[in-house]
Amino acid sequence: MIQRKQTLWLLLSVIAAVLTFKFPFFNGTVINGTKGVQGAELTATDNLILLLLTSAIIIIALVTIFMYKNRKFQIQLTFLGFFLSVGLIALYYYYTKNFEPGGRISLTALLSLLTLAGFFMALRGIRKDQKLIKDLNRLR
Repeated sequence: MIQRKQTLWLLLSVIAAVLTFKFPFFNGTVINGTKGVQGAELTATDNLILLLLTSAIIIIALVTIFMYKNRKFQIQLTFLGFFLSVGLIALYYYYTKNFEPGGRISLTALLSLLTLAGFFMALRGIRKDQKLIKDLNRLR
């Protein structure tokens, strides 16, 4: 069933990840001679690795929504999306080192945390569904 709580959480993750293409994670001045970061803002489109990782997170979240009949695989994909989101945040933090001191993390950096929270809450919802089905099967 697509109309479950975890679907809403996964959609939240997709929307937040898509918005990271437009809104910055970090604002500042890039150190001269730095490779991998361009411009005064760090977004998901600034680097090929950030672009691919963010795109992978979006695809995984969308695929996970439609895997509702196979809960075990859905949990695995959700874990993968969760860990990729953690890796994305770590990668963003790594690329903030390429900016001169005095830069600041944008308020829109919360979008990355929202992606992570969406995967976490979806995982909780899938596990609750799994527990409910186990309990129903035990009553039969």
